[in-house]
Amino acid sequence: MIGWGAAIEQGNPDHLVVFISGFGRPEHQQFHFAEFSQRFRQTKLFLRDHTSTQYMDGIKGVTDTPEENVEFLRYMIDKLAPQRVSFVSGSVGSHPTVLWGLELGVTDIHLIGPVTDLGAMLRTERATQQGFLPLTDHVNNLVAQGYPHLSLRPFMEQNWQNTDLIDVYYGLGDHIDSAQAGYIEDIPNVRSTIYHQGNHFRVPAWVQRRDPDLENRINGPLVRPADLRASGQTDPIELGYAAVRLK
Repeated sequence: MIGWGAAIEQGNPDHLVVFISGFGRPEHQQFHFAEFSQRFRQTKLFLRDHTSTQYMDGIKGVTDTPEENVEFLRYMIDKLAPQRVSFVSGSVGSHPTVLWGLELGVTDIHLIGPVTDLGAMLRTERATQQGFLPLTDHVNNLVAQGYPHLSLRPFMEQNWQNTDLIDVYYGLGDHIDSAQAGYIEDIPNVRSTIYHQGNHFRVPAWVQRRDPDLENRINGPLVRPADLRASGQTDPIELGYAAVRLK
């Protein structure tokens, strides 16, 4: 453990995989992706949030501010000096993950059921669900403060070249996740894996426990969507349970 909110597991030093936990209820604050991460032999860094503020109150025991979060990650990447850095997250954890990843210039980012527009999320039924009310309150505060990154799209449009790949995973059975992914799917380095069924809760389980795509993509050679688009290789790829698409 580095601190309550961060832990590291040494492995292949050439590749660092950072698993960034999303929303954690007070009774459910373990590191997300812990079981899934056992499939990997890379060096692994785990992060979790002790509040409902998407790490804006820092990483407990490590940092205290959003700026310190970035500097901590920069320090770890510089210290470990891997050749490849992969970020993995989902749901609301996707929001800081994209901001951090593009600012730091990591190699690839993988997002399951990503939240890409916080303002739009407030207008959905999910924002009124009891379990998510602390997060809803936080986002309302961001709106009141004029937070500049409620939507990730402008930041991604300006900085997408800083990473080679952003993979998103979502299910057609969830109209909120489909809309959230749709806000960013046409950005040049974004690739979508679209499950024919599934929702905000089933797709993460399938990605981690049933289907090999995320595991193979982290363990295998990197594919750059911008290169595929430039060469005209944009036809969807059917997997049976999902389709891989460049919009």
